[in-house]
Amino acid sequence: MLALAGGAPVADAATVPTVLTQIGRGSTFAVRPAQIIYTGDGSGILGGFAAGGPNRHFGRLTWTRWTRHEAAAHGAVWLDDCEPNCAEGTFHPYAVTVRALDPRHGHFTVLTLRYTFAGKRVVDRRTLLRHGASYSY
Repeated sequence: MLALAGGAPVADAATVPTVLTQIGRGSTFAVRPAQIIYTGDGSGILGGFAAGGPNRHFGRLTWTRWTRHEAAAHGAVWLDDCEPNCAEGTFHPYAVTVRALDPRHGHFTVLTLRYTFAGKRVVDRRTLLRHGASYSY
């Protein structure tokens, strides 16, 4: 076991499962990624409120736990309002908690997001799917 600066326990990166960070062709997996694009059309991105990460606009997730069995983070889910269409829409952040669960073959296979949207509590549970050489939630 290793410990992060904040004292949260994490297992050695060589022995822990990874999470899908980029969907589709060229799917990528990582341990404690800054951001996760969890929708096939790019309309949903997990990150943080503060600028930073691969796409600075979407900030960085804060991982509080990463073990062989589960991972947990908090940050922002950035959702595209798709007005007037998704290509020209505006992203809006909402506070989110993220859990990655059910590791198989070196990858977490379940991603659960919890956030409030339009005054309603949302629990978005996604399962990792394989499509030939690509993956998606």
